[in-house]
Amino acid sequence: MSDINIGNIKYNLLEMFLELDDDELINIEQWINSRAYKKDLEEKRSLMKSEDILRNIGDAIKKKVPFEAVMPSEKISPPTVGDLADCTDSNTIHVDEFLYDKDEFEDMTQKKKIQLHYCVDCNSRNIKELIYVSHSMSKSVMMFIFKVVLPKDLEGKTFIDIGSRLGSVLYGAYYLSNVSTIMGIEMNKECCDVQEEIIDQFSMNRNRIKVIHSDVLDKKDIITTADIVIFNAVDFFVDNEKHKEIWYFLKANLQKGCFVLLNRSIASILLALNIIEEFKDWLTISKCNNIENELFFNVEDYTEIFLYTVN
Repeated sequence: MSDINIGNIKYNLLEMFLELDDDELINIEQWINSRAYKKDLEEKRSLMKSEDILRNIGDAIKKKVPFEAVMPSEKISPPTVGDLADCTDSNTIHVDEFLYDKDEFEDMTQKKKIQLHYCVDCNSRNIKELIYVSHSMSKSVMMFIFKVVLPKDLEGKTFIDIGSRLGSVLYGAYYLSNVSTIMGIEMNKECCDVQEEIIDQFSMNRNRIKVIHSDVLDKKDIITTADIVIFNAVDFFVDNEKHKEIWYFLKANLQKGCFVLLNRSIASILLALNIIEEFKDWLTISKCNNIENELFFNVEDYTEIFLYTVN
């Protein structure tokens, strides 16, 4: 590395240090002097390798699914309650965050492959921003979940994704954690087929990762074994009554101590479904288990991740 590059690095470090107070500077100095940064650097490199694998999986999935990552056999309807109740068929576009990260999304908008607005009155300037909806978690969110939110050691545990669709969370669990059993429960056969193909293509251990083509309501025997359940918003895939039924089912069958991971607060979900009173004292919100790993992430980007424990 040239002296000019070293000079630029020092300049950038000084610019950052200017934003710190004395206590923060002392903390950084201790971190460097203790050489703890070397261990953190190795962990960061390991994360980047895992992200590369997940990116390769995403690229493989792109070749198997339509651009919006909605399968022809899937029945999707805009929700009528909750945060996404303002979505309609005309003002909403589906962009899968696992397949297309922020940089790819911005590149596609600049190249006009994705439009940011729609016309309210055709041929007029009366336009509104489109609502972008993803039915998968991004790679960075999954890294945050498995490296910061959930316990570090998940050996012997069972992880279940309800509505696993294209399997992104399953692959995240596989490559980002040591969880022993990973299961996805998915109603749509086309989505299950994609998951099976990806598991084979990337030679994943089938004794560890499994895809179950089923309605979750028919899998009480599996749900009762869960140590961790992730249940992302399903508003576009089930009606309100079915959504309620799933929550009643989970309340009746998830075991005490099971982690429940959501991408919205349980209060906002149950309030929108008008059943919040019936779920009082069922879950307790849990703190992140590996706060020390927050240094690998911009924590402000992950405020919509909620971890609960069954009481």
